[in-house]
Order: sequence, then structure tokens, then C-alpha cells
Amino acid sequence: MHLKPHLLARAITASLVIAVCPVTSAADDNVDAVTQAQKNLDDLGQETQQRIDELSNEAQSMLAEYRAARDEAANLRVYNDQLQRQVESQREELESLEQQLAEIDRTQEEFVPSMLEALDALKRFVERDVPFRADERHARVEELEDMMGRADVTTAEKYRQLMSAFQKELEYGRTISTYRGKLELEGEERSVRFLRIGRVALMYQTLDQQRTGRWNPAEDAWEPVDGAFRAAFEKGYRIAAEQAPPDLVKTPVNAPGGN
Repeated sequence: MHLKPHLLARAITASLVIAVCPVTSAADDNVDAVTQAQKNLDDLGQETQQRIDELSNEAQSMLAEYRAARDEAANLRVYNDQLQRQVESQREELESLEQQLAEIDRTQEEFVPSMLEALDALKRFVERDVPFRADERHARVEELEDMMGRADVTTAEKYRQLMSAFQKELEYGRTISTYRGKLELEGEERSVRFLRIGRVALMYQTLDQQRTGRWNPAEDAWEPVDGAFRAAFEKGYRIAAEQAPPDLVKTPVNAPGGN
């Protein structure tokens, strides 16, 4: 059977189409598989890179922690060395203080009796001295005697208080002062003004200025003075009260070898 030429060409074309179609479908499947494989590889690569980044960050953090711990350890070694030197210094200071305390104890054993002797001398001096501010001065001595027997007061403080009392007594000898007080005159207690000029003179005058007298150390008693000394008393009183400038004051005193 013979086909016409145009029919034969159509038959050949159809066969080619049928033959090509199965090949094209298989190629598409291969392309999809390769594409999916590439995508899977890309996803795996991203995950791997992300994990690498995380591990790198962890490594950097651990390295920073290690360096911080290393620096802290170095600082602690320096601090411990410093503490050790301080402890050693304090130990040496403590030993020195213990030695000083032992020496102080030995010094106290020798020094306390000397202070007691000085206090006894001060007491006798006040009792025999011109009787100005007698109550105040005797009270000071009594306070010192009480303090010497107290365990809660250090030896250094006892010594300071004793020296302060001696200093006050020395000051009396080169100062002038005035004060008010009571004095028994002819069996009657009178309010008077006292004038002390160092330890040279101790005078009194009644508030009505009618009587003026002085302490006579030779007689160990008060005695009146004549009216000539009233003006001298007033002058000395004003000087002592800082109401007048310093000046010479005439006072009654005992003559050498007599009254």
C-alpha cells in the first residue's frame, strides 16, 4: 500500500512527538530532584553556618570568661600578698605594743608611788597656804585622792589631773583676783569681798565697806587694818575685776623677822 507523500510526513511527525514526550517528562523530574537536592544542601549549609556561628560565639564568651577569671586570680594573688604583708606588719606592731605595755606596767609600779607622794605634798601645801578659795582648793585635792584609787582611770589621766592641780596652784602665785564669800567676824558670819594679790596679800572688806582686814600668816588669823588701806583695797579690787588698768597697790604685809 502506498501512502501519499503528505500523509507519510504527518505520520513521521506524530511518531517523533510521541517519542519526545516521554523523554521531556523524565528530564523535568531529574531537574526537580537536582533542584530539591540543591535546596536541601543550601538549607543544610545555612544550618551548619548558624551552628558554626553559635559555637564561635560560645567560644568567644568562654574565652572572655577565662580571661576575666585569669585576671581576677592575678588580682587575688596581689591582694593576698598585700594582706599577708599587712598581717605581718600588724603582728609586729602588736608585739611592739605588748612590749610597751609591759614597760608601762613596770613604769606604773615605780611612778604611782611618786604621784601619791606628790598629791600628799599638794594637800599639805593647800592646808598651810593662805586660805583663799579654801573650799574649792580642798575639794580639788579630795577629787584627786578619790581618782587615785579608781581602776577605771588610766595612770596617764591621773598624772595629767595632778599636774593640772599643781599648775593652778602655781598660777595663784602670779595673778590677782577677787571674789565674794563668807567670813566670820566677831562671832558673826558676814558677806565680804576678797582681794588676793598673788600670795603676798589676802584682804577682805565687808559689803558696806565699813570694815577692811587681811590674813596674817604669822598669826594664822584674820585681823582688821586701819582705814588707810580701804582706798588701796578699792583700787586693787577694780584692777582685779578689770575695771581699772594695772597699777601699784599698797597692801599690808608682815615685815621680815616680825609682824
